[in-house]
Amino acid sequence: MPFLPLRLAVVCSSNQNRSMEAHNILSKRGFSILSFGTGTNMKLPGPARDRPNVYDFRAMYDDVYKDLLRKDKERYMQNGVLRMLERNMEKEMPRPERFQECKDLFDLILTCEERVYDQVVEDMNSGEQETCQPVHVINVNILDTNKEATLGAFLICDLCQCVQLMGDMEDRIGELLQAFEEKSGRSFLHTVCFY
Repeated sequence: MPFLPLRLAVVCSSNQNRSMEAHNILSKRGFSILSFGTGTNMKLPGPARDRPNVYDFRAMYDDVYKDLLRKDKERYMQNGVLRMLERNMEKEMPRPERFQECKDLFDLILTCEERVYDQVVEDMNSGEQETCQPVHVINVNILDTNKEATLGAFLICDLCQCVQLMGDMEDRIGELLQAFEEKSGRSFLHTVCFY
């Protein structure tokens, strides 16, 4: 029996590293995917751990890239931030997007850290239910490093491929997540919200 493609969202704090890496991998695999952040501002590594580069969510990827080139091209090339922004600029999104401002409906929302998961669930539960269409929200904890973002993106992609193939998500998602926990050594949070 043919199945409808999943409508996916991947969410991290700044819509820069983890969510965009997953967006990149999933879109190359043919998934219908959007990515978002939940933060008030987007934050990128700065000259010190306690001094990040902070930008408004309305800032264009291209403008952030040029600003970091001006500030310290060598530093941001070496730590991978400029390459990350180059990848982001290749997408059809000219700037990061906030989940709280999105009106699209999804079948599955994947978050990259527990704090972001809590924000997404809170946002989903704060509005009035209009269609009662379910959406599964799953958290996969992914450290905010380039290497972990790539590993996490492939794990998310594997999970989405399995969900797509199972057809009936409602009855079998729990056992799938348990299998992924055993396989990956990571724990997953899961809840169902409604539109």
